[in-house]
Amino acid sequence: MDTRLLLQANCDTLLKQYEANMKVVQELQSTLIEDVLPSIENELALDAEQIVWAKQWLQDTQTMFQLLRRENFTRSFAIESIRKNLLWRFQKLWSPEPEIHLSRVHFLPSDVRDPLGRPIIVIKATSFKDTSDTYNPLLIRAMEQFRLRLKTMNDVSDQRFPVLQYIVLLDVGNLSVQSLSIDLISWVLRDLVPRFPGMLAAVFIVNSSWAHSGMWNIAKRVLPASAVSRVFFPSPKELVAYFTSSSLPKDYGGSLPHLYSLPGTPAAESASPSFRFDTKSYIANASISPTYLSPTSLLNPFFGYPASLSRGLPSLHHGRRRKRDLLRTLAVLLWPRWRRFITTCLWLVALIFAARLWFRRWSLHSCQVQSY
Repeated sequence: MDTRLLLQANCDTLLKQYEANMKVVQELQSTLIEDVLPSIENELALDAEQIVWAKQWLQDTQTMFQLLRRENFTRSFAIESIRKNLLWRFQKLWSPEPEIHLSRVHFLPSDVRDPLGRPIIVIKATSFKDTSDTYNPLLIRAMEQFRLRLKTMNDVSDQRFPVLQYIVLLDVGNLSVQSLSIDLISWVLRDLVPRFPGMLAAVFIVNSSWAHSGMWNIAKRVLPASAVSRVFFPSPKELVAYFTSSSLPKDYGGSLPHLYSLPGTPAAESASPSFRFDTKSYIANASISPTYLSPTSLLNPFFGYPASLSRGLPSLHHGRRRKRDLLRTLAVLLWPRWRRFITTCLWLVALIFAARLWFRRWSLHSCQVQSY
């Protein structure tokens, strides 16, 4: 199916669902603010500032719609899901911080949209040199920033339908397949994206190599069909054909200025330099405290033995390779592969033992009968 037709169909379906469920979403928001929030207030002993912060999130109509949609518009499931999400937000996002500056994330100017009116984000992917735990807080803050930008766009817009999703151009030209963190990718797909559902309409992967395509062919076998249908590997010609040259920087065949020459968004320009988020400093500081590496982690250079990562340098957790650690790891790896065989053998042994015990008792009983 043509990319434009597929995305058009998805966009039309989403907007129809939004319009049809608007009243349900508003009723859901009232219930959340009047009934659910007070219970969380008592549970967490929230102060006035925290209550206002939580209420602002619950009043984000587009986010509440996406969370309701994720639960197939089942109100009871959505209430429970949103309640858990709000508790998670207090753990991970409180207290609010000024907008962070991400050096490899570029928000194209607000008047630059894809053909269906969605804002465009260009992300220049890079290698991961630290553990996934180092990047987790940064990615959580980044996703919250994406949500707030959408809300700001909709607050100042006078259009009938709101902007519900982004289009992402993911530039993997400097991303080595060997440096991909499976742990980080799994955490993003399993834990992070469900907290901010529905924000990405499509991901166009550019400057990819045959290695990236090969990895994707493997990954898409385990991803849901809804996620696979949103990922595209366009050629430069196909990319310009969809976006048109007026919506792309010169880096990708368009007529806009080069990516690093484009003006920043109003929020980024008005932010004080002291509030800019230095990614390198953040990662360096986060790496000072030792981080435990599982013996089976792909990030562990001493695979089979527990290790620690401090200041980016791995070392054996116990200072040496202990045989019992290796045996424990081998047992952990062996069990999923041979679990059924081992379980079957144990059951056979148990049955044989029970049969022999029964046979001995039967023989003893027969001898006693014959003696009489």
